[in-house]
Amino acid sequence: MKRILCILFAALLCLSALIMAGCADKPAGNETTAEVTTEEETAEPEETQIPDDLPTVNYKNKVFRVILPDGMQASDVYTEDHETADPLHDAVFTRNANVMERFGIELEVSTDEYSAVNTKIRTSVKAGSDDYDLCFVHMVSGAALAQDNLVLPFEKLPYVDLSKPWWDSSIKNGFSIRNNLMMVNGDISPTSFSITSCLYFNKTMFDRLDMEYPYELVRSGEWTLDKLFELTKDITEDRDGDSKVTYDSTADVFGLASWYLDVPYSFYYAAGGMLVSKDADDVPFYDPQLERDTKIYNKIYDVIITNNAYYETNISNFPNVAKVFADGRALFYDAKLASAEELREMDDDFGIIPVPKFDTNQTEYKSFVNGAASMVCVPATVKEADREYVSIIIEGMAAEAYRVVTPVLYETYLKRKVTRDAESMDMIDYIVRNRVFDMAYVNMHDGVGSYVRDLLQKGATDISSTMKSYQKSAAKRIEKIVKAFDKSLAKQ
Repeated sequence: MKRILCILFAALLCLSALIMAGCADKPAGNETTAEVTTEEETAEPEETQIPDDLPTVNYKNKVFRVILPDGMQASDVYTEDHETADPLHDAVFTRNANVMERFGIELEVSTDEYSAVNTKIRTSVKAGSDDYDLCFVHMVSGAALAQDNLVLPFEKLPYVDLSKPWWDSSIKNGFSIRNNLMMVNGDISPTSFSITSCLYFNKTMFDRLDMEYPYELVRSGEWTLDKLFELTKDITEDRDGDSKVTYDSTADVFGLASWYLDVPYSFYYAAGGMLVSKDADDVPFYDPQLERDTKIYNKIYDVIITNNAYYETNISNFPNVAKVFADGRALFYDAKLASAEELREMDDDFGIIPVPKFDTNQTEYKSFVNGAASMVCVPATVKEADREYVSIIIEGMAAEAYRVVTPVLYETYLKRKVTRDAESMDMIDYIVRNRVFDMAYVNMHDGVGSYVRDLLQKGATDISSTMKSYQKSAAKRIEKIVKAFDKSLAKQ
């Protein structure tokens, strides 16, 4: 699907107060045909109005071409050319309109299945075609594009400032090599916030059990895997009398409902686990810490295996995980923020909290970002003469999302549409504050990055042999990634 987004800007003049007027006077290059002027800042910026330091430019209706996956990720840009009364949609629509008006451009948006998007980018670049200016790709499957000389380092894009708050600084750990980033994330992709990991808890069950909601544990820094173990220890129970506890029972209950492609990662990374480190030159290396990871794994094992959680490993049964919780038969549910949509009809009341820390010595709650998150990249076919233009629009879209979309995402969508109570609203800040990206997960998803998942499926208690078995293959894999990355950089 491809269309030009046509905007009636006059209808949006009432929203002009949301637009940043101030811009820096860095001049455009000689290669552009844009008209360039400068303006001075006339007011102190508010928190969401940090200056983006972009020049005032008019590109005279030049088309900016975007491709992205359909489905939920399509809401990062949207293809509708009108408002819909959905607050998040209309905030993105306003972001697009503001950027188009400010820079005198039109947006051309193409969508397809996420696997087809990667294929289209690969085919286009290898053919030397100049089809796209900006691509949103699936985080895990799109990572390979960075190793095949198919995308540009953002360091080659002069107006993209990755130090600004609209870019996620934690991306560097999972994606940069030699201080070059081929893919980035941040406010430009509102859906990536929505698929950040979290825990839901059944408040009605807590009330019946006369237990305090865990909100204060979170605030005091005492929300840990040990606490989760304590709370779920005696919950899983056979209540229909058939001598087994099953998800398809109408009576059996669980301490935790979880999915094998989510909970091993959300628990491991929340507990401070990480499989890849960087040297002084920002070159990655496989860096398992056996003592630390053994302790982390043992706590995860206790919560899921020892406490007999509902740990679903059959892909066809995936919808049942949410259903068990929605039916009031699980005390906790490990999922992502967007999963609240599946709980709209849930009769029992529920709350949302971050995934627990390893222990109280861990200073911050950390949240795993699901591999289906969108990452943004720029095709290698974008000519050097166009990089200024492309970088200005990308930075403009990200900055305007920070000003216009993110406040709506937090306050209206995540905090009011997703949550049911004021305390859960407060928990959203803990959940999205420290998001985690790991190169092992991103680039070695089936293998090194999935070792917790694989061990849990076996019910294994010893991780040392598994970690040792990965040592050579992981080192070779990372070495291969670095060589491919270096080759790609040399061609830019």
